[in-house]
Amino acid sequence: MSNSAEFDKSKAKHFMGKFQQDLASSMAARMCALGDRLGLFQILAKNSPLTSHQLAELAEIDERYSREWLQGMTAAGYLEVDSSSMAYTLPPEHQMPLADENSPLFQGGILELMVHSMTPFEELVSSFKNGGGVAQSSFHPKLYDGMSRSSGVRYRNLLLQQWIPSLPKVQAMLEKGVQVADIGCGNGLALLILAEAFPASNFIGFDAFPPQVAGANERAEKAGVSNNVHFEVADGSEPLPGKYDVIFTFDVIHDMPRPQEAMVNIRTHLNPGGVYVMQEITAEDHLHDNVGPMATLKYGMSLHYCMTTSLAHGGEGLGTCGMPEKVVRKMADEAGFSDVVKADCCNDFISLFEIWP
Repeated sequence: MSNSAEFDKSKAKHFMGKFQQDLASSMAARMCALGDRLGLFQILAKNSPLTSHQLAELAEIDERYSREWLQGMTAAGYLEVDSSSMAYTLPPEHQMPLADENSPLFQGGILELMVHSMTPFEELVSSFKNGGGVAQSSFHPKLYDGMSRSSGVRYRNLLLQQWIPSLPKVQAMLEKGVQVADIGCGNGLALLILAEAFPASNFIGFDAFPPQVAGANERAEKAGVSNNVHFEVADGSEPLPGKYDVIFTFDVIHDMPRPQEAMVNIRTHLNPGGVYVMQEITAEDHLHDNVGPMATLKYGMSLHYCMTTSLAHGGEGLGTCGMPEKVVRKMADEAGFSDVVKADCCNDFISLFEIWP
C-alpha cells in the first residue's frame, strides 16, 4: 500500500460510496428477479396500490415474504409506499421494464439469466484457478429460459421493425424467396418470426444443444409455420447439410469454441450471390475503452457464461466483448469474405453486419 502522503481520502470516500451502491444494486437486481419469477410486478401493475397481505393473497405467496420484498423494493426506489395505509404502488413509469413482457424495454429475461448464471459459482472459481470453464450442462435450465426471454424482446421489437429494413438487399432476397439458415438458433424465435413474415423463403435452424432444437420444432408446429421452417441439431463449425442464400447468426460467434472455423464454414455454405448476416454484442475496438455500466454488465455475463462455456470446450473464449468491429472485419477477411457492411441500426448493445463473399 502506498504511503499516507499519496493517499487521496476524497477518492477513497468516493470509491466506498460507489462500492456500497454497487452492492445495493446487486441485491436490488436479485429482488427484482424474485418479483419477476413470482409475477409480483405484473400483479402490482394491474392492482396497485396493494398492502403486503393483498399482494400475498393475489400472488399466493407467504405474507411475511411479501412484506419484506415490498419494503426492499421500496428501499431500492422501485416501488412507492403510502405510509398511512402501507399500500405499495408500482409507478406507471416503472412498469414497462418490470411488468410488460412485450415492451422493448422489458428486463425480466436478463434478470432471470443473471441470477441463474451465478449458480455454478464454485465451478467458476475452480476454472479461475485451473483453467478450463463451466459447461452449459452445469447451469440451471431456467438460465436458458431467461436467455430466450431476453433475446425474444429484441426479436419481437427489432428484427422486422429495424434490423431487416436496415438491410434492403437481404430484405429483397427474403421477399423473393431464398434458402435461409440460422446457426446457433437457440429456441428458434428469430426464424419463426422471419418464416411468418417471409413465407416465400425456406428456413432451417441449427443448434448444438438438442433440447433447444426439440423445443424449436414444437414451437414451429404450434405457430403453423412448420411448412417452411424446421430445426436440426448441428455444430456451426462443422459441415452443414446444404448451401444457403442467407445465413444468420444472432449473438453466437463470440460464444463459439471455434469462431474462426465457424465463419469459414459459413462462407463455404453460402450459395453464389449469398450473404452472411451477423448480429453481435457491441464492443469497443480498444479493450481499455470498454468501461462503464454497460461494459460491466457485458463482462459480468462473459465471465459467468459466454467466455467460460467456450473455454469449457477448449475454445478460444472470445467473451461477450470479443467481437468489436475490427475483429469482425479481420475474421471475415480471414474466412474469405470480401466486404463487411455495418448496418445503420447499431447501438451500444447490438451490432449488425452484412458480410458478402
